[in-house]
Amino acid sequence: MAPIYGLEIPKWGMTMDEGVVTEWLVGDGAEVTAGQPVVSVESSKLAGEIEAQGAGVMRRQLGQLGETYVVGTLIGVIADADVSDAEIDDFVTGHGAAAGGGSGSGGGAAVGAATDSEGEPLGATETPANTAAPQGDSATSRTPAPAATAAATSPTVPAPAEDTGADRIPEQLRGSDDGEIPATPHALKLAQEHGIALSKITPTGRGGRVSVRDIQEAVSAAGGQVSFGNDRPKVGRLPVTGDDSAVAATPIARRLAAENGINLNGIRPSGRGGRVTREDVLGHLARTTGSAGGTAQPVAQEPARAAAAPSSSESGTGNNTGNKGTQIPLTQMRKVIAGRLQESYQQSPHFRVTTHADIDELLSIRKQINAGRDDARVTVNDLVVGAAAQALLRVPEVNAQYDPAAQVVTQFEHVDLSVAVSTGEGLITPIVRNADQKKITAISAEMTDLATRAKAGTLGPDEFQGGTFTVSNLGMFGVSHFDAIINPPQVAILAVGAGQRQFVPDDDGAPVARTRLPLTLSADHRVVDGATAARFCRELQRILESPSLIFA
Repeated sequence: MAPIYGLEIPKWGMTMDEGVVTEWLVGDGAEVTAGQPVVSVESSKLAGEIEAQGAGVMRRQLGQLGETYVVGTLIGVIADADVSDAEIDDFVTGHGAAAGGGSGSGGGAAVGAATDSEGEPLGATETPANTAAPQGDSATSRTPAPAATAAATSPTVPAPAEDTGADRIPEQLRGSDDGEIPATPHALKLAQEHGIALSKITPTGRGGRVSVRDIQEAVSAAGGQVSFGNDRPKVGRLPVTGDDSAVAATPIARRLAAENGINLNGIRPSGRGGRVTREDVLGHLARTTGSAGGTAQPVAQEPARAAAAPSSSESGTGNNTGNKGTQIPLTQMRKVIAGRLQESYQQSPHFRVTTHADIDELLSIRKQINAGRDDARVTVNDLVVGAAAQALLRVPEVNAQYDPAAQVVTQFEHVDLSVAVSTGEGLITPIVRNADQKKITAISAEMTDLATRAKAGTLGPDEFQGGTFTVSNLGMFGVSHFDAIINPPQVAILAVGAGQRQFVPDDDGAPVARTRLPLTLSADHRVVDGATAARFCRELQRILESPSLIFA
């Protein structure tokens, strides 16, 4: 028997448990070679491509664009052309059984055709009421595995339907091309169906290709709307039923679910101890509200806000002035950032300690270090990172992580320092490992490399997961000072503002102009006391004002 190769959602790092199919790089039925990238997948903070394990033909594209699947879910099948459809079907079904997916194990639904009680396939988006795949977590909504959205016997993902009443293509984007505009197969098909000129779309795909997302964003920006794949109207899901009183859930999650008619049995938990959280319910609600056949209702509003919201195409300021707005869906990374920071701010009792450091001597040493350097220059932030690493060794209570479920604090021997970097998708915190053991020039070179690859989206999971402390610097933007939100499970974060020239009294009381650097530590009061935070700030100030200690 000729080999059959499956394409699965990969696991990039210990914390990744799902991925979004963002682009098919080859068409259904296309020939592929071993090692050829065939599909793009995006996790919360990484984007990458899955390569073919062997040569053959793309026989199944089960993963639908924009849909989220749990790690290990089968999203595609590659095999020789002489392999029968029946063999492919058996492979898909067998893969589902081997994956052990299902709500009981916390995984996705098993890959395979969903059938009703008489053995007939259910609708394309239906799931049996008693085997509904869990959905929603704090970062993004989960969807059933591919077989729950397309019968395993179907050779391809259903093609886009003809224009519906919801599809509106602005006139300025209409037209045709000579076929020389680089575009993905799905983008080309979408453009042809709707008469969209690809030459009028700004490409962001790999190799300068136009993607489906590019088309949808351009249409939305021009005031229109175009759906594709799972964006199209769907057959209603069968509601999840049964007593959900035994489902572990936070009080607010249970109340929110009750207010919106949501059965907790249909929500995948992400909280500690397997509890359903408020974010889980909101994620489920965001996915189901407004979809055909959805059972959930909008979140209960206060009386003053009970009026219906404007439609997406006419969303405005709410004062009936006709000022229209553009709705921009959150990216996968932004969803994760939103969920994590909201959870941190709500669950971690933040308190702040602020101080200033005189950095004139530090700036003088920096000038000496950079003198005659042809490569990357050492920045003030590099020196702050080095100083923070040394201060953390002296105050290890702040160089720690906290597990609230186990009520255990872990203090670390060395400093794995996370440094906030802004990217086009959102904030990411690459880590300088063992920063306390590295020279400033090494920290500087590593930070330059990490920041460059963070903005390009090419960091590995181990390069931004597992830090023990975070430094966030907005000084380069002229921000005088700010408060940062703790990055859990860390217990503290340092916010660095812009150095400012200020007059301060010398030993004789005479005013002297000095460069003062504002430093604000946000700490988790569950495990860090005010005196401990003050001790860290004092130690950091001392090191910055006596910068030779950084090199000790």
